[in-house]
Amino acid sequence: LELSVQDGSVLKVTNKGLASYKDPDNPGRFTSIKLGTFPKSLKGSRGICNDLRSVDWNKLLRRAVEGLQEPNGSSLKNIEKYLRSQSDLAIIVSNPIFQRRLRLGAKRAVNNGRLLKDGPLYSVNYGNLEGKGASKYSSISLPPVSLLPHEKDQPRADPIPICSFCLGTKESNREKKPEELISCADCGSSGHPSCLKFCPELTTNVKALRWQCIECKTCSACRIQGKNADNMLFCDSCDRGFHMECCDPPLCRMPKGMWICQVCRPKKKGRKLLHEKAAQIKRRYAKPIRRYA
Repeated sequence: LELSVQDGSVLKVTNKGLASYKDPDNPGRFTSIKLGTFPKSLKGSRGICNDLRSVDWNKLLRRAVEGLQEPNGSSLKNIEKYLRSQSDLAIIVSNPIFQRRLRLGAKRAVNNGRLLKDGPLYSVNYGNLEGKGASKYSSISLPPVSLLPHEKDQPRADPIPICSFCLGTKESNREKKPEELISCADCGSSGHPSCLKFCPELTTNVKALRWQCIECKTCSACRIQGKNADNMLFCDSCDRGFHMECCDPPLCRMPKGMWICQVCRPKKKGRKLLHEKAAQIKRRYAKPIRRYA
């Protein structure tokens, strides 16, 4: 825990001799320090330099993507280069953990719906920002879900009764309306479905499963956490994570649009599967063979 405090992954707050630990990106009622306005007495301070807790990563990422003006989206490498070229961000980009926190910020922005990711390219999701959580699944029926064998009888962490995104409770969400929280089974971190950009059907599916937040997400196939995190896909029906190489069949590139994992995908059996395979073979050899004299 202390090592996590030192490298900035966890924020330690001491009050009247008692220590509490917080998420640096959501420290609660602390007033954030604006970029480029650090007091002279704090410049070079280890606490500010190490945890980057005052940085609004969503604003930085949007600034970089809009500043690069790449029509198909910007890679994380180009975003990092752009931010490092900005003179007012010199203190932030010189931090040794800047690159790691930028990657984490990008993942959270995609998960929150602020950014769209197409392969390695990121773009600003103006639709979600304007539509206040408009769902991409509004007209799509999701398949039912069930627990996997390794998910059954697993312990669950005590849920934290505060949304990690808007800091609201089940009595009041971002729009000051009552909304039940969804909690991570591993760490207890919670969030409103509207803050997570979950449609009602996905919310129902997630509540029936052992859900993991973006930081705790493990591949449901190989069950390894942290391996090839950039190549992990999230099912639009159950929100489970799968590495592209662990999918059935394995994928070599990020799929576009809605993606359903092999667990939720309806299974085709018997004669129906046989006829489908036969039709594929017929289509493959349907073109006439060119004959040469």
